[in-house]
Amino acid sequence: MGDPLDYLYGVRFQPDTPAFSFTPMHLLVDENIPQGREVFSSYGTVTTFHGRKLTAAAVRESGADALLVRSITKVDKNLLDGSNVKFVGTATIGVDHIDQEYLRAQGIGFSAAPGCNARSVAEYFVAALLHLHVERGLFPEGFVGKTLGIVGYGNVGKQVAAIAPALGLHVLISDPPLQDAGVTPPPGGFHTLHELAARCDIITMHTPLTKTGAHPTQRMAEGAFYAALKKPIVLMNMGRGEAMDEAALIEAVDAGKVRHLALDVFPGEPNVNPELGKRADLISPHIAGYSIQGKLNGTTQIHEAFCKHFGLEKKSAVVYPLPVAPTIVFAPSPEQDPVSTEFDLHQCVRHVYDIGRDDADLRAFLGQPDFSTSFDLLRKRYPVRQEFAGFTVTGVPAKKVLMAEKLVRLGFSVE
Repeated sequence: MGDPLDYLYGVRFQPDTPAFSFTPMHLLVDENIPQGREVFSSYGTVTTFHGRKLTAAAVRESGADALLVRSITKVDKNLLDGSNVKFVGTATIGVDHIDQEYLRAQGIGFSAAPGCNARSVAEYFVAALLHLHVERGLFPEGFVGKTLGIVGYGNVGKQVAAIAPALGLHVLISDPPLQDAGVTPPPGGFHTLHELAARCDIITMHTPLTKTGAHPTQRMAEGAFYAALKKPIVLMNMGRGEAMDEAALIEAVDAGKVRHLALDVFPGEPNVNPELGKRADLISPHIAGYSIQGKLNGTTQIHEAFCKHFGLEKKSAVVYPLPVAPTIVFAPSPEQDPVSTEFDLHQCVRHVYDIGRDDADLRAFLGQPDFSTSFDLLRKRYPVRQEFAGFTVTGVPAKKVLMAEKLVRLGFSVE
């Protein structure tokens, strides 16, 4: 059996058999793995495929030695039985689409990309919260003193917990599997989901999808969770859509228990219930982790695991592009309080990542018969999005000391 914490961190294992070496090799690579063809073609022939359309017959007939996927491809016996595949890599942090026990039983090596896009998701969280504050009137008094509940304390949850205090947020953590495993608790300890419901102003979900065990995450946010809320909350989900009970969520929004809703994931995606989408303040097509650094980190991690598994010397590497406009000239609005920071932070963050654009792009297709196709196309054609660390803010006034400090804590450079 695998490590019970594998689902949080991703798995990287090799079977207890000698490493293989094929020259040339044949590799099946998801067309949405950035630089996948460029990196893996150094080791043989690469055939790319649409992640939702790959068939077992295509895998068998290709004779592929390795299969590189993203989260939309279910990898199990139904896909791989009778194939030549000896290594599977997923350029994602989630692994619920991979039957790891089947891979182990068949002696097929496997690697996920744990933590590859954790920083990207944390920055999406910041962009969403600032957008809601400035554009939707969330917490007019600011974030200081508000309590954030983080559900799931894996690589992503840790990054969100690290970045949230820069906005003045107090953080509470819920992760029953980690707590049961005796993992060193975060500052303040672990809390139950219902404790978060009773104490938090904002709750953000960063769990994988698990359907069995002592603490399944499937529909964990259901009627009892919303009944436990002591005040209207801001709810965000950047983990797995199936962690939410859709009907209960819609009811909670209509009842005013969820004041603001931001969703990057949905039950049954790429199909999205338009009634849920219309009720959300922000929606996006499962791209919270889609910074260019996050995506290329995933390619790098499975590339390294692939080489290790087959005993190959690395012949190529991903290329990380630089920002086109890395300098942000600080320009505060004269209408803002001279000592406030949230509006100014929003302007800097929007220079890097305009989350409102992602919302508008997806919202335009809500209720359309070809919505699922549009959902996937938005993911496939997603523009380059950089992370905060690639940008320098200049011209911050001396009186904005707190502003400069927050920018640095968020990852920007300040001159």
